[in-house]
Amino acid sequence: MLWKSIFATAILATKALTEAQDVVTVTKTVYESNQCLEDYAKKILPNNPTGLTTGIPVVILYEPKTEEGQNQQHQSTQQQQSTKQSTQQSTQHHQSVQQHSNQQTHTYSFKGSNYVTKSTNKKTKNLVVTSSHTTTAIAYTTICQRNGCETSTYTTVITDPSIFSTIHPVSETGTKEVTFQTTNVKTAETTTSTIFSATTTPNSTYTPSTSMTVSSTSIENPVSSQSVVSSSKSVSIDISSITAPVTVGGESTKSSSSNSTTSHSESSNHAVATTTSIVSSLIETTDSKGSTFTTVSSSTLTIVSTNTQAATTSLTSSFESSSTSSLSSIIGYLNSTSEMGTSSMVSSESLSEIESSASGLTVSPSESSEIVSSLLSESSMSSQPLMSSESTGESSILSSTVSSVASSEIEETSSTQETSSAQESKEPAVETHICYSGDLFSAVDTSAPPSVFSRNQIPLSIPSGVNNNGKPIGTNKFYTNLVINSQDLMVYPLPYALYWSKSNYYGFGVQHINLDQRVFGTQNTNNPGVPSYYYDPTNNGEIIFSATSFDEDSMEMKVTDMNDMSALVSLSSSANDEINHLDIPLVQGMGFATAIYNGNLNPLLNSLYGFKELTLENSDALLSNVLKYRATLLNDIEWLIYVTLPESDSDFELEVSNTYSIEGTGSVDGLIIQVAIAPEDSDKDAYYDAAAGIYVTSASVSGSVVCDTAASYKIGYETKGSSSSGKPLIFALPHHLDALTGDVLGAATGITVASTTKGNMVGFLTDELAFSETINYDVEFLPWLPSLNGPLTYSEEQLTLLASSANHELAVDIKSSVANMNSNYFSGKVIDKYAQILLVVSDIIQDEEVTKDALDAMKEAFDVFLNNEQYYPLMYDTKFGGITSTSAQNGDTGADFGAAYYNDHDFHYGYFIHAAAVVGYVDKKLNGTWAEDNKDWVNSLVRDTSNPSTNDVYFPVSRMFDWYSGHSWATGVFNTYKNIESSSESLHHAAALKLWGKVIGDQSLEARGGLMLAIMTRSYNDYFYFKSDNTVQPSEILPNKVSGIFFENKIDYTTFFGTPDQHPEYVHGIHMLPITPSTALARIPSYVQEEWNEQIESFIDNVSDGWLGILKLNQAFIDPRSSYEFFASDDWSDSYLDNGQSRTWSLAFSGIYNSL
Repeated sequence: MLWKSIFATAILATKALTEAQDVVTVTKTVYESNQCLEDYAKKILPNNPTGLTTGIPVVILYEPKTEEGQNQQHQSTQQQQSTKQSTQQSTQHHQSVQQHSNQQTHTYSFKGSNYVTKSTNKKTKNLVVTSSHTTTAIAYTTICQRNGCETSTYTTVITDPSIFSTIHPVSETGTKEVTFQTTNVKTAETTTSTIFSATTTPNSTYTPSTSMTVSSTSIENPVSSQSVVSSSKSVSIDISSITAPVTVGGESTKSSSSNSTTSHSESSNHAVATTTSIVSSLIETTDSKGSTFTTVSSSTLTIVSTNTQAATTSLTSSFESSSTSSLSSIIGYLNSTSEMGTSSMVSSESLSEIESSASGLTVSPSESSEIVSSLLSESSMSSQPLMSSESTGESSILSSTVSSVASSEIEETSSTQETSSAQESKEPAVETHICYSGDLFSAVDTSAPPSVFSRNQIPLSIPSGVNNNGKPIGTNKFYTNLVINSQDLMVYPLPYALYWSKSNYYGFGVQHINLDQRVFGTQNTNNPGVPSYYYDPTNNGEIIFSATSFDEDSMEMKVTDMNDMSALVSLSSSANDEINHLDIPLVQGMGFATAIYNGNLNPLLNSLYGFKELTLENSDALLSNVLKYRATLLNDIEWLIYVTLPESDSDFELEVSNTYSIEGTGSVDGLIIQVAIAPEDSDKDAYYDAAAGIYVTSASVSGSVVCDTAASYKIGYETKGSSSSGKPLIFALPHHLDALTGDVLGAATGITVASTTKGNMVGFLTDELAFSETINYDVEFLPWLPSLNGPLTYSEEQLTLLASSANHELAVDIKSSVANMNSNYFSGKVIDKYAQILLVVSDIIQDEEVTKDALDAMKEAFDVFLNNEQYYPLMYDTKFGGITSTSAQNGDTGADFGAAYYNDHDFHYGYFIHAAAVVGYVDKKLNGTWAEDNKDWVNSLVRDTSNPSTNDVYFPVSRMFDWYSGHSWATGVFNTYKNIESSSESLHHAAALKLWGKVIGDQSLEARGGLMLAIMTRSYNDYFYFKSDNTVQPSEILPNKVSGIFFENKIDYTTFFGTPDQHPEYVHGIHMLPITPSTALARIPSYVQEEWNEQIESFIDNVSDGWLGILKLNQAFIDPRSSYEFFASDDWSDSYLDNGQSRTWSLAFSGIYNSL
């Protein structure tokens, strides 16, 4: 069995370490279900008692048993027999456990995302949910450092009939099985008594409105061919000097999977090294035998890989069923300047056994981080090398996927080193990279924005009652409709939708998404017979929180405590009443809609539908101060209503006063009423029962990264109240499921509730949603495709054409061209276009003279914005806290694409940030300081769109990117619903953050941008990009292949500037531009191929303007040669280009075909 292999690895490694020095290895493991495994562990690790709390942790876990995993086990007859016997023992134990369980087993289906197909027999992906007892191995690992000890818990679920799991595609090449353990909650017999049962049906019943507001198409076309100012240049690329092909970079341009597994490969034949602490100086060389010699002049722990063909790191989560490649690694510690490579602590006879034993070892990101921390702590106490870097051939000293901390890229540093024969190697110099491990959400800056931004306020009034105690108010948040205009548009914290009800019934309405009421329709489409939109009815109050004292003339609303993912609504009869008020906390993912009655308010619940029946359900599973009701509406939809009293009070109860009203029998200060849509299976009520009485008040995101790539982040929920489980009920979205990790894996309930536009949500009994993601560190400035596994290579012919194109396109006055454009959006696109040309000249054509000339021109162009002299200068808005356009100061709120009102800031500023990153990168190579000199200005744009920390009081946290939804929202403070029209420009913004962080050395920013890209890759393929096997979106709309405008409550296959019946290129192309290396992360080849075959190919011959260049460059993701031939054609016309796209970059990007 797999655990035997893992134990073998642990034993050999431990034995090797202890032979050389006193190293204490501790694994404190509790086995809940497998006594034989625990006994075996104690037998083979006699000096590893449970009580020890120091040392290097060895985590021993079961791996979920899958058919794929079984096929990868050792094939000898003896091993197979041993596995069979062990399996039989395990099965017998499982049966024993089940015999002691009185719980029933139920199975439910849940559709997960399906944007990648691995094999034909896995086209249907179902999530199986059961509620019986589960069998798990839980490892508690204690890591002690000088400042204290920290205990981490790792849980692996052994597959049995009580697992909540999904086969969910997460990459272009494979699927991942995600396993959730269903949590056990108290159950008891329920007695029901009827409070009210309608004997007659009203003459007229409520019917939700099915009318739809048509999306406006009056916005200016974002793709244009605005003229630029021509200018002759004194320098140009000498094409005659190009006489040979070029390979970009001395080492490989690397490819890695961006989802389920991190696989970073170094194809060059030299060692790869990383360190988790700053090294003052480091040099390493590799001799012809593959031995690596490293000298450092300060204390550090270094992990060195010496595979002479490739060093590969693999990181998979402990609950993942896919196989894992091993990393050949050596752990070395030096306390002073010394040389490695002279001794080995693991005998060569043990190499093959260790290598094979570790082949199935999987380590989660959190485990990896803990192990690294422990290694650092333990190693700092010793001056002896743990292991040498000497190896034989391709064998490894120690094979382990623990080395997910290994770097994916190496940066060169200088150091003094004794001369050795290894230095005479002709291998290329190793570029050393000090990888970053730390906080993902460190503040970019906390000082006031530069004074070049004038202080002013946008001309939009904030309603009375909106007060955030001086903190900036989020402008693109789910709650924004509550702080602008009439405040009565819907808000969607999900899974529930809510609104301020100011007519008929007075209070705060709650509704769930009833799929039977979903409206599909068709208008102005190029796909006859296919719905072009769907939406759910709004202001459809199934339950309306109110009080008997509220009416049309006596109800005021306050909105306070606005944070990244939450806000607090308070209703009272008068604005000045601070005692008697109804509080409704709104938090993304909240399992209940909750109302807290303060003072002497008498509770009132209304319904637009009316109540058919109300029953009281008593159960010992409920807390003594909790009353549970079941309300059946006249449309036969059932809602659960929980009343939590400050203390047991038998005198309070709910009663029906009329068909549309339920009243409390009196006022109770601190009374809590919570409502939730009843699950179809009443057995699942137990989870709502277990959560009743506790409610979430706010949520925030936090996280860290290990060595640039292994990211762990969580959405943590603050709560009030108490429940029998001690946990609230939280719902996760489809894109969350594959990334979930930690204790939440064992907190599943199996409850599913439909969302508006994001498929079914899944309930968990937890106060945090914890995730792990892999950051693709390799995707940076230069062209990249997932299939690229070697260096970028351009032929002489390609270089000649690139040079000719660059000469032509650089013959302009960039400064004058951008200064007079009537939108910061257009000027940002243009300045970024020339930044891309600069990059090609610098790194691909490698003409230093023209590089310097173009760089100077770019600096002059940026001076226009650095001095705030553009057509629409920017200002700091003191009302909402942001850097925004002055375009609305004359009353025209739609000018500059509505940027003054915080619309599309990530689109606009993403171009500037990316251009600044390129300029800073090229300038830095030439020993310049431009990025550092102008960091404050660029960082102001970063802080406006993406401030990560409440420590920065000048901007709201994460204005644009919604960490719960997994993507950004546009619209700002316009009186409409949040939406996103250009997913790709939002992606470009995240890529810009990543690159700018790299250039200025803000590693937290760099990693955070990378994390955003990883999350978007999931969410985009679930929600925006429609492969034929997508199981999140309704099947009716999948033939459109793309969402069009993605609203909170509507998907509309169109654009704000034109409809697909006339211009289908608009709706598809707006989700493509601009095409950069990071675009390839989200636009996976299988999706691009489907969209091309089923949509683009049918209309591309009718496109001849700037949209054509976008469509053809998108083709490079699936057919780069054909794409290149288009841009290289003798019939080329610049009219095929948008003013944000250059022929030079397009040739360089599509020219990647030569490197595949």
